[in-house]
Amino acid sequence: MNFKTVDAGRGVGWIGDGWNLVKGQLGAWILLVIVYLVIEVVLQIIPFVGGIVAALISPGLVAGMFLAARYADESKTVDLNLLFQPLMEQRTRGPLLTLGAMAIVFSILIALVLMAMIGGAMGGASLAENSTSMSADAMLASGMLGMGFGGMLVILLLVAVYSMAMWFAAPLVLFAGVAPFDAMKLSFKAVLANWLPALVFGLVVLVLGFIAAIPLLLGWLLLMPVLFAAMYVSYKEVFDVPDEDTVVMEQPGMASSVMKM
Repeated sequence: MNFKTVDAGRGVGWIGDGWNLVKGQLGAWILLVIVYLVIEVVLQIIPFVGGIVAALISPGLVAGMFLAARYADESKTVDLNLLFQPLMEQRTRGPLLTLGAMAIVFSILIALVLMAMIGGAMGGASLAENSTSMSADAMLASGMLGMGFGGMLVILLLVAVYSMAMWFAAPLVLFAGVAPFDAMKLSFKAVLANWLPALVFGLVVLVLGFIAAIPLLLGWLLLMPVLFAAMYVSYKEVFDVPDEDTVVMEQPGMASSVMKM
């Protein structure tokens, strides 16, 4: 499956195009985001399994946001059903849950690397002090400091790889029927080839995120729909998806359009 490289300025253009997709049905988009956030927060506070379930279904909910953007792009009505539709559809449920499981594994890997680096730094600090009297808090703080710039760089690199692998993964599974692992690999390659517009996009989002957080984080209710729509635009542009290349995804009592590639 082919992708193309776009100009750096498209990192800003994606956000503008995302706003154009959202503004016509802003109320519906805000409702989608509120329900999405409520689901994530409620699951996170459930002991033991809540966080795992949240991570497992997250790609499916993200796919629902991409599907809503597709509807908006086709001038169709955006409603709450779209958020859950990819997880309800038998064809996409399994691959999206698999994608969530793979994301969990990658997150665990990052956590293990972080703990190993902190543990190594803590051990080194303890030996340097030549004492076992250091408190646990002091050793942890020493370990964090002992990681240094190099350790933080490794963690940031792993997080960047994870983010690149997940950027286009959900829409590739949903719209193009790409297998989960292949979708992550293809997403990573596509973002790497478009690292400059992706960097511009990230920097603009950083600024907008700071501004959105000022009014008690309420600005994020407006920013999040724009970001989801912007990522849909980036997917459509990088993978050069033609508007007319669609097929019907059948659902009980409803139908939706999904791109066939």
